[in-house]
Amino acid sequence: MSDLQFDTPDNEFGRPPEAKPGFDITGKLVEWGLVSSRQEAQYVLIGVGVLALIAAFFFMRSGGSSAPVLLS
Repeated sequence: MSDLQFDTPDNEFGRPPEAKPGFDITGKLVEWGLVSSRQEAQYVLIGVGVLALIAAFFFMRSGGSSAPVLLS
């Protein structure tokens, strides 16, 4: 019974692998010199998002024909 051995790797419960960092657009805005801090970059991105929503709403309301849209 003392001859029983388990085949487990040495680092089975070791440190988990680190995640690969994703694309950081706020860091790029700071790096390019468009803004001076990450917080300002976040404000700029929020503003761009709000403008995109306003433009989408404007184009939805003003474009197309006068016939009603039928949703099925």
